[in-house]
Amino acid sequence: MSKRSADTPTDAERSGPTVDRRTSMKILAAAGLTGAAGCLGGGGGSEDDSDGSDGSDGSDGSDGDVQTGGRLRAGWFTGDVQTLDPPFVGVGQHFQIHDNIFSGLVQLEPDLSFTGDLATDWESEDGGLSYTFELRDDVTFHNGDEFTAEDVRYTLQRNFEEEAPQTMSRLSDLKPVDEDGVEVVDDYTVTLNFEEPVSALLAHLTGGPGRAASIINQTAYEEMGADDYALEPVGTGPFEVVEHSPGSNITLDAFDDYYGEDEDGNALPYLDGVDIELISDPSTLVNGLRGGDLDMINLVPHENVEELEGIDDIEIESTLGNTWNGLHLNVSRGEPYNNREARLGIAKAIDNEALAQRAYFGYAEPATGVFTDVPAWISRDADEKPDDQAYDPERAEELLEESGMMDHSFSLMSDSEGLRATRVVRDQLRDVGLDVEVDQVTTSTFWERYQEEADFDGVISGTVDKPDPEETVWNYYRLPDDGGVWNYEEYENETVHDLLEEQRRETDEEARAEILHEIEDELITDIADVYLVHIEDLTSYSSAVQNFTFIPSFLRNFSGVWLDE
Repeated sequence: MSKRSADTPTDAERSGPTVDRRTSMKILAAAGLTGAAGCLGGGGGSEDDSDGSDGSDGSDGSDGDVQTGGRLRAGWFTGDVQTLDPPFVGVGQHFQIHDNIFSGLVQLEPDLSFTGDLATDWESEDGGLSYTFELRDDVTFHNGDEFTAEDVRYTLQRNFEEEAPQTMSRLSDLKPVDEDGVEVVDDYTVTLNFEEPVSALLAHLTGGPGRAASIINQTAYEEMGADDYALEPVGTGPFEVVEHSPGSNITLDAFDDYYGEDEDGNALPYLDGVDIELISDPSTLVNGLRGGDLDMINLVPHENVEELEGIDDIEIESTLGNTWNGLHLNVSRGEPYNNREARLGIAKAIDNEALAQRAYFGYAEPATGVFTDVPAWISRDADEKPDDQAYDPERAEELLEESGMMDHSFSLMSDSEGLRATRVVRDQLRDVGLDVEVDQVTTSTFWERYQEEADFDGVISGTVDKPDPEETVWNYYRLPDDGGVWNYEEYENETVHDLLEEQRRETDEEARAEILHEIEDELITDIADVYLVHIEDLTSYSSAVQNFTFIPSFLRNFSGVWLDE
């Protein structure tokens, strides 16, 4: 077992009913959920010096009186949402929605402290091997069923039986559910027992990006079946799904029996509902906000940021967290993709600086590897990382000729959201003589061919802001049959696989950072992927939208939002 250092929280520090900011920062350091958020106002460019009064707990961060009622009209920059069942969600834009439908055992406050959500209190014992949660006794599901500790047990049992990726990767150290992994002490007390401590457990048990144990409803799941439940799931969150038309829209109504209240004891949510329109075309999305047909857009296409910056009654918020985007080459297709020299030639043909400007208009940082400067404990200078993938078009041509890649034609698959970046990369690869085309498909086809069929030569994809640094690498680079749930191209590197396991067991922050740096170095030099950029998370809304909380971790929660109409 790893030694305990001053950076390892004690059982007392990890226990509830709140975990203070100092201890939370230790947990979030292990969990990577620390970042810097900025705000670009209608005049552009000013920093948001928010004091944290922004409403995830229902506190009112605006100057006016709270107005209840009304429906938020939100545009979502995607052509389709395939599932809202939390542990199966592998797309950041989708968990932004289900965070409004489901609840976790704990939640993250704007000041980065942990407080209870479905849990009112909890106690850590045996160095984090056991957590006992006291649960709320006033919670009902959207179908009227009462929430109890048995729902925690059922959720985790189902998730493991169905091999739900988010649970399998985050809670793999939980003992088998039916062998004391989950002990239902009474109706409102439940204990989780682990084989090894999970330093970032509280972060994993939040809603939204945590989603390892967002509580589902047994009755609804078994009556509806997995497919229907994925589209219109039943949770305990502030909003319930009343309509989901794939490829078109999702309608959320306020749940009248939601347990949440603001600091004055008023019922949440304030809104009557949220009408989400799925919009894959960037211009249509932005014009909807500019023209007043939308109150908010979940993501701002980078090419449209300047259009919105000059509008006085439109706000833009941004953050750069623990993310990466890269070019995935499908090594499972064999030659030439499984040839390191071919992949290296492609990497050296791409100018990340130019890509960040041309495709993302400066709202991205050129990548020199997997990890960003967030969280700070894993940060290191670019010159401390291997420079194997550094831009060098002349050397790229040599490698591509030597590997036979120059004689091979291939395509880069993209949907509308990633089209601009894909075209820029295509053009750069053509500049060194490669025969490459863009294979544009619909959003639903993209995810089907990428995630389910591995039917692609190359795609640009990556991560959104994640609750743990390992989550930007574990699911992608563990062996395909042993934890690599997102390793669709079947990349295999035993060294990386073993180091990932080693860092998960390490509780000392400095030692863990060293292991993660080893992992990053190996991924860079082996050209596991071609690392391109770290993208800023940008959202925008009209001045009518009040009290919206923007916390780094790619969340869009509307429980405390109200409309000034």
